Amino acid sequence: MSRAASTNEPTTDTPPEDIAKSSKAVGEPLVTVENLTKRFPIKKGIIFQREVAAVHAVEDVSFAIYPGETLGLVGESGCGKSTTARVLLKLIEPTSGKITFEGEDITGLNKRQMRPMRRQAQMMFQDPYASLNPRQTIGQIIGAPFRIHKLSGDTKQKVQELMERVGLNPEHYNRYAHEFSGGQRQRIGVARALALRPKLIVCDEPVSALDVSIQAQVLNLFEDLQEEFGLTYLFISHDLGVVRHISDRIAVMYLGHIVEVATADELYNNPKHPYTAALLSAVPKGKVGTQVTTRTVLTGDVPSPVNPPSGCPFHPRCPKARQVAGGDGVPENCRVELPPLGEVVENHHAACWYPLEESEELAKAAHA
Repeated sequence: MSRAASTNEPTTDTPPEDIAKSSKAVGEPLVTVENLTKRFPIKKGIIFQREVAAVHAVEDVSFAIYPGETLGLVGESGCGKSTTARVLLKLIEPTSGKITFEGEDITGLNKRQMRPMRRQAQMMFQDPYASLNPRQTIGQIIGAPFRIHKLSGDTKQKVQELMERVGLNPEHYNRYAHEFSGGQRQRIGVARALALRPKLIVCDEPVSALDVSIQAQVLNLFEDLQEEFGLTYLFISHDLGVVRHISDRIAVMYLGHIVEVATADELYNNPKHPYTAALLSAVPKGKVGTQVTTRTVLTGDVPSPVNPPSGCPFHPRCPKARQVAGGDGVPENCRVELPPLGEVVENHHAACWYPLEESEELAKAAHA
């Protein structure tokens, strides 16, 4: 057992590139995020507006993604997953923090300076119906990156090759989006994201709107393309089964904070943060092979990101904190001090003053 686990004091100041490294963590990270924060101001007044509050969407988030790796980002709706993705790609500006891509600090780059980087990092969106322009043909949609970046060559031929690679009929080049099914539309989105041969693709809930059988086909396509083109993914989802299927490492997010990071198997079999254990306990038995078999029902609502709680953001709903306090209250350090994301066991990081012990989960399973 590590010092962190034995003293309930996680280690601090772990570099992002050393947080729960997977077997694919070789060389230098492709992308590194350090202390990333995004707050949206809330203003009041008609003429002279003044800021009266702020939405704490992303708070002090740090992680790294290595070439050829898939980092899964999971959490409840509204926890800040999509905002993290958009800030990472500079689609919205961060409030503070640092973003590094291939060793270059891109945090302060303007739109013109970001243009070369756009070719290396693309995004896939959740809704395959809303993310495609209904007035354009599929050929125009997939070919847009070639036109925007003014690349020479036979665009139609390139687009048809992409269509064939993602499982679409190249003869449907002149059809419109409404003529395709949901799964086919998402394949169109994959082809568009792949057009410029990027190194990083950020996938924001790319299969959540699809039927389960179609989800499996699209996920298999992602894996095949990753192997063929050496792609790196940041894969965002609320579906724990989907995340485990495709991810090498998984980061769990709650109320703008990353609360746990580990390799996929380690996180599902031995969760350390009470929030992660609660999420896993809600999954039907056998769906993702987790060892958490006892249902944990969280009380209370998710706090407002406009007025987040002090200390640990999860403490108002944390069953472990109440267990430690021996009643309905919670320990003072949970209420006052924000726990750092530290290594609680080897290569497994959690932001918790009282991380779960494996023996606790095994005991629960034995009495289930």
